[in-house]
Amino acid sequence: MVDQEDTLEPSPRRLVESLRDTGYSYQAAFADIVDNSIAAEANHVEVDIVESVFGGDVTVAFYDNGVGMDAQALREAMRYGSEKRPLPKSLGKFGMGLKTASTAFCRKLTVISKKDSSFDAKCWDIDTIIERDKWVLLTPVLEEYAEQIEKLRKISGSGNGTVVIWEEVDRLISASGSDYSSQALSHLTDEIRDHLSATFGKFLIGRAAFKQGSMGGVHPDVSIILNSESISGWDPTGQFLNSQSEPERVLIEKTVHKVSIFKEGVSKSAKFELNGYVLPNKNKMTDEELKAVRFGNDNQGFYIYREDRLIFGGGWPHRLFSQDAHLNLLRVELNFDHDLDDHFEIDIRKSKINLPIKIRDEFKKALAPWRNEAQTRYRQNKPRNPSVIDIPKNPHDDSSKAIKRQEENSPKVEVVSFDKETSMITIRNRFGEVEINRAAVVAGTDVYVTTVSSIAGDMLWEINISASERTVVVLNESHEFYRRFYLSNDITPVLVQAMDSLFWALANAELNSISDVAARNFEELRFTLSSSLKHLSKELPDASE
Repeated sequence: MVDQEDTLEPSPRRLVESLRDTGYSYQAAFADIVDNSIAAEANHVEVDIVESVFGGDVTVAFYDNGVGMDAQALREAMRYGSEKRPLPKSLGKFGMGLKTASTAFCRKLTVISKKDSSFDAKCWDIDTIIERDKWVLLTPVLEEYAEQIEKLRKISGSGNGTVVIWEEVDRLISASGSDYSSQALSHLTDEIRDHLSATFGKFLIGRAAFKQGSMGGVHPDVSIILNSESISGWDPTGQFLNSQSEPERVLIEKTVHKVSIFKEGVSKSAKFELNGYVLPNKNKMTDEELKAVRFGNDNQGFYIYREDRLIFGGGWPHRLFSQDAHLNLLRVELNFDHDLDDHFEIDIRKSKINLPIKIRDEFKKALAPWRNEAQTRYRQNKPRNPSVIDIPKNPHDDSSKAIKRQEENSPKVEVVSFDKETSMITIRNRFGEVEINRAAVVAGTDVYVTTVSSIAGDMLWEINISASERTVVVLNESHEFYRRFYLSNDITPVLVQAMDSLFWALANAELNSISDVAARNFEELRFTLSSSLKHLSKELPDASE
C-alpha cells in the first residue's frame, strides 16, 4: 500500500546536457531528421550544411514538403517523448529523434512549419534551459528566419512543409572558419551523402527498381538534395549488374522466414526476408562497377531494412562471421516490417539491431552456401574481358588501381611548375609553395606505385608527381627490405597492396605537409626509416630461401 505520492521531476539543467550524449553519429543524426520528413509524407527533402563566409558557426537546415504542423502539433512535436504517431510503421516512431539527434550536435534547435499558408515556430535553446533550469520552449521571431522561410515557401509551393534548423553547431567540426574546417566540412558532407544514399536507397531509387527484397508496404519515392546536389540511391545488393546478356553476374537467392511473436496480448505470425547476393569477382568488374557496389571489407555482410529504411549496413552483427576479404563478394539483405520491431530490438537511433539468439544459428546455416559461393568466386582471378580489365603487368599495378579508386578522399597538392633541366618541381600545398627535387614527372595518369632499380642514398622510397598531378611513390628494388619482403615466396597480392598503400600514404602525407623549412626534416625521416628497415629486414628470410 502506497502511503503517499511525490512528483520528482528531473533537473532540466542536468538532463538536457545528458541527452546530448545518447551516442548519435552525425550520419545517424542526419538520417533521423530525414526520417521525420518521410514520416510526414514528404517526397522532397533538402539539406543545407553551410559555414559562414565570415568564419562563423556552421548552420544546418532540413527542408521538406510534408504535411506540416499547426501551432499545437508543432508544440507536441517539440516535446521530449512526444505522442506516438498514428501509423506504427512510421520511420519516426520514438518521439525523441528530432530533439536528441539535433541537440547531439547543436545547442539551438529551431523548427518552423507551414500549415495551410500559416507559419509557426518553436525553439529549444540549451543555454536558456541550463540558465533557468526549466524546460523553456521559446517562440522565435519569424522575421529573423526570413531566408529559411522563403526557401520553405519555394519547396512547399502551395502545399505545406517544415524546416528544422540547427544553430550554434558545436560538435560537427572544430576550428570553424579555418582552412582545416573547410576541408573537414567537405569530407563530412561526402560521408553524409553516402550514408543517406544507403539509408534511403529504396526510397531514392524507387520501389519499382527493386525486384527482390522490399517489405515496406506502400510509400512515396523520395528525392533528397544535399547542398544543392541530388543524392542517388545506393543498392548494396548489386542487382543492377545483371542484364539480359549476363543475367547471373550477381547470384540471387531469396528466402522467406516465419516467426511467432506476442504483440498487444495476442500471439501472431510474422515474416521476414533473408536474401543473399554474391557479386562477381572484382577482376570481372570495371572500376566504375567496383565504385558502384562500394567494393571492400567494410561493405560486405548484412544490410538490414525496417520498412525499406536501412537500419544496419555492412559487417556481420553478433560476429556471425569474421570480417574477411574472402567474403567481400557476399551481401545479405534482411527485410522486415514494424511488426518485428520488438523482436529485433530496434534502438532509438535506428542504427543498431539485435538478432535473437535462436535465429542466429539458422542464419548461419542459410548463409553457408552463399558464403561458399562468395569464396569460390573470390578465388577466380582471371579477368573475364581483358579489353575492359587490364591484366596486371607487375605486382604493383593492382595497388595503383586500388589507390586510384580511393585517392579522391585524400588531400592533394597542385603542381605550379616543372623544370626539366633541373628536375625541380614547384608544388602548392596548404603551407604555401615549395620547390622539391624529383627525378622526373612520372608518365601516365594511372600510376600511383612504381619501382626503379636504385635510389641515391639507398632510400627505400621517394616521391614523384604523375602527369595528372597525383602523388606517386617510387620504391627501390635493390633495397634490402624490398628484396626480402616484396620478392618473398610467401608474399600475397593482399600484402603487396597493403604495403604499397602504406608507402603511398606516407608519400602523400609528405607532399601535403612539406614546406621550405620542413623539407630537410622529411628527407631525414625517410633516410632514417630506410636505414632502420634495411637492418630490421635482415631478420626476414632472404628471397632466395
